[in-house]
Amino acid sequence: MQAEQILTAPAFGGTDEEQALAAELFQIYLAQGRFFSDGAPIRLSLLQLVEAMGKSQPRVRTWPRRIEEALSASPDVFAQEGSGDDLSFVTTRRGVSPGGSSGRREQVLTARFATPQPKRERPVRKAPVLAPAESIVIATETQTPIAPPIDTTPFEVVSVLPEPAPAITPVTAQQIDALTATDSEIAQAIQEALGSEAAVARWGDQWIGEERLQRLSRGDLRRIEDFIREQPERIATDVEIAQDVLGIRPNAADYASMLFAVNYRLSREPREFEYLGSATHGVWSLANASAIGTAKRKASEIGQDYRVLLEYDYSAEPAEEGLVEHILSYYEYTYGVLPFDANLRSIMPMPGFKDQRAVRITFESPQTGETVQAELRFPTGNRGGYIAGLETFYAENLIPGAVLTIEKTDQPQHYLLEYFRVSGEDRKLLALDEKKGKYIFRPTTFYCATQDEFVLSENRVPRFADQKPLDERSKRHPEQVIAAAFERAGENVQTSDDPKYYALIADLQAAANVERPIPAELLRDILVNDTHPEFSVDESTEDAFFYTPTA
Repeated sequence: MQAEQILTAPAFGGTDEEQALAAELFQIYLAQGRFFSDGAPIRLSLLQLVEAMGKSQPRVRTWPRRIEEALSASPDVFAQEGSGDDLSFVTTRRGVSPGGSSGRREQVLTARFATPQPKRERPVRKAPVLAPAESIVIATETQTPIAPPIDTTPFEVVSVLPEPAPAITPVTAQQIDALTATDSEIAQAIQEALGSEAAVARWGDQWIGEERLQRLSRGDLRRIEDFIREQPERIATDVEIAQDVLGIRPNAADYASMLFAVNYRLSREPREFEYLGSATHGVWSLANASAIGTAKRKASEIGQDYRVLLEYDYSAEPAEEGLVEHILSYYEYTYGVLPFDANLRSIMPMPGFKDQRAVRITFESPQTGETVQAELRFPTGNRGGYIAGLETFYAENLIPGAVLTIEKTDQPQHYLLEYFRVSGEDRKLLALDEKKGKYIFRPTTFYCATQDEFVLSENRVPRFADQKPLDERSKRHPEQVIAAAFERAGENVQTSDDPKYYALIADLQAAANVERPIPAELLRDILVNDTHPEFSVDESTEDAFFYTPTA
């Protein structure tokens, strides 16, 4: 059974009636601050207290006066703040006014983390005094040890203790100056300190002592597993688990802590469950469930392709808050993905747990009326992040070069995915003949607005025809991908025996992103960098470049 901390009831002042009312109000404070530390201030306005008491005795109209008199009679327990409609009373779980003293030393969490403790002095260990070897007598079965005479002759003492190891500075929380640090810096320092504490449970930005959380039995875990398996999408929210499986009602006093317990306790069972929620919205799936994504390329390989986002991650000016515009590249269209770059990161959910793999999100298309299940996969040490699961939606409604808008909604992990519908247009567009393993141009009718610079049509890049995709080794080197883009989308301005290709950066951007993600910043860095002398700048034309193949 989980042990609860026992707090001593404070001594209230005033008449017997005021003391009784103050004790009842103090229980409301304890319920409000059940997750607070013992010395943290718990603040409730007079209006909140009147509303709480009115639920049990709604016909009493003198609650404001009675509550104010009862709490004012105990200044050592309740501190008064404000006046009139802004009147509030503050206390702590110990029943001591935040401005008073309980006889115990106050420990402020921020100060403890922000102020490092002084380095402890290492005590000097004295070497033992050894007796001379001649004075030692070894006892055997036939000998009786005889006490040697005391020899006062001075001799040299040699220490047999190893040299003391150098002092190791312990890894502590981030050291900051609480007087000059911002709120975010203080919050970060506290998060880093609490994150290393095994006795502290975390979910998103919420923290609680691990021993205070309700525990789930093995039977509870089995019933939760069966419940998730019965759901159409093989996922369930923490709310559904708490209400439908554990029978916790939303109006129960421990409902909020039970949601926290569900998310934290299931996160400790990685062999059975996988968290697919955010820092504020719990979603759970089974650990062995199939992931969302394309069958054309492994998820690990796509993550390696997007590794470039770990170094080149620039954001464009947002159209408006909560809205991101994006132009679909050929690579993204082929594999049904979106890059988890700085733009999308501004509207996408944050993980609820450290080392979380993915978050389940949904996209709603107002143009088609459908809702698409997708998965946001977070970056790891050597893999970039991306969104997977849009392959079918792209193939049925869009083409490479389509202009998309992604908008955040009030529903958690739910987004609007919109494109601009236009009258039908026919073009021969780049496609891959998977049987022959070559690029072709296929007649296509599409109804979406596009950015012409990213549309790879036969009229624009005819030399792509009958070209084979680059091998995996070449794809790992961006400069080789860019060289191939010159040959496919550029113009040879010299002879076939001594080629030199000319291309605009817009054409290179579209052609290079056929094979792998190449951000515009990476493309420009390679073209102007002295480490790649095969590329050079055309000084006469803006954003025009040359490529001279090396022998």
